[in-house]
Amino acid sequence: MAPPLTTQEVATALSTCSPTAAPGPDGIRYSTWKQFNKINPSILLHMLAPLVSLGYHPASLEGSNGVLLDKPGKPSYESPSSFRIIVLIRTFSKILEMIIATPLLVAALSKGLLRPNQYGSLPGLSTCDACLTLTNDVRPLQRPRLKVSSLFLDIKVGFDNVDNNTLARILREGGIPRTWSGGLRPSLANGAAPSYSKGPLGPWPPSMSVRPRAP
Repeated sequence: MAPPLTTQEVATALSTCSPTAAPGPDGIRYSTWKQFNKINPSILLHMLAPLVSLGYHPASLEGSNGVLLDKPGKPSYESPSSFRIIVLIRTFSKILEMIIATPLLVAALSKGLLRPNQYGSLPGLSTCDACLTLTNDVRPLQRPRLKVSSLFLDIKVGFDNVDNNTLARILREGGIPRTWSGGLRPSLANGAAPSYSKGPLGPWPPSMSVRPRAP
């Protein structure tokens, strides 16, 4: 079982939220939640604690808005690749996800569930560390005048194709509390967002949808 949620964890999650960020379908900004928590921290704690302890993500929190922004300089705007999509999820849902993501990351690191060459989305690591690791591997091979080649791959839509059941199973087998691994499934499996554009071309066809990012 995951440890009980604390007011400090809620405050930490709120501190990383920008008060000027656009809200999702509910229209509630992060600044509202921050002020709400400042007045009475126990209320938001009691709203979030049962969801965290049960590993439950209500279906009512899964809605999101998608905003289409025109990429400048494109010769044609008939293709979805000519647009940049920004997904706005419900702020309460995002706070819940951040609360779960923080201890989940710590647990994954302590239990060795992440590959040693993983640098993205990890605290204290960046692209610079990836470049230093590559240099450290290549230089010893160059000294005896060996030929070295590097292959870089850009995998598109990799996140949307994660098998959520497989991911949840790996987390459980790695000793991650079921309440944390179970809370990932709704965010990964559902959440198609309606998309609209503020550009001069008008709304994009409703058949185009995107998934909100999960922790």
